[in-house]
Amino acid sequence: MPALDPAVHRPHLEEALRLAREAQVAGSAPVGAVLVDAEGRVIARGRNRVGEAQSPEHVGAASVAHAEMDLFFALGKVREGAELTLYTSLEPCLMCGGAAALLGVGRVVWATHDPWGGSGRLIAWSDHPAMQDTDVVPCPVPELEAEGARLFAPEAKRAFPEEGWALWRGRYPVETAEVE
Repeated sequence: MPALDPAVHRPHLEEALRLAREAQVAGSAPVGAVLVDAEGRVIARGRNRVGEAQSPEHVGAASVAHAEMDLFFALGKVREGAELTLYTSLEPCLMCGGAAALLGVGRVVWATHDPWGGSGRLIAWSDHPAMQDTDVVPCPVPELEAEGARLFAPEAKRAFPEEGWALWRGRYPVETAEVE
C-alpha cells in the first residue's frame, strides 16, 4: 500500500481527534479512531469508552474499551482489511495494534506518538511478523501531533507511572509544560 500525502491523512486524523475530545467529555481517556476504506470513506468510528457503561453497540466499562477496540466491535466482520486504513489520535497500544494486524488492516496512521504506552516502545512496528504487510505512518501532520499531545498529556500524567510521564515530557516538552 503506497504512502499517502499528509493532506489526505488530515481530515481523518482531525476526525480521530474530534472523537478523542468526545471521549474526554464522556469521562474516558481522550483517544479516538476511524477506519477508512480504499475510497477514503469512513466505515467505522470509535473512541475510548473505559469510563462508560457497556451497551449493545459499544464495548465499555472494561480496561479493553480502547478507541480501536470500540471501532472493531462496532464494525463487526472486517472485510478486505488490506484496503483499510486505521487512523488514531494516539499511537495504538500492543492490544490495539495487534488487533489491527490480526485483522489484516493495511495501514495504521496516528496523530501522536505514545512514548510510554504505544506499541513502538516495546517492539518496532516493522519488526513484528504480523505487521509486515501493514504500512505504518506515524504523525504525518505536525500540528495535529501537537494537538493530540496536548489533549492526551493530562491523561498520561494521571495514568502512567513517573517513568511514563518522564517519557512524555521528554518527547513533548511544550505540550506537557502546562500539565500539573
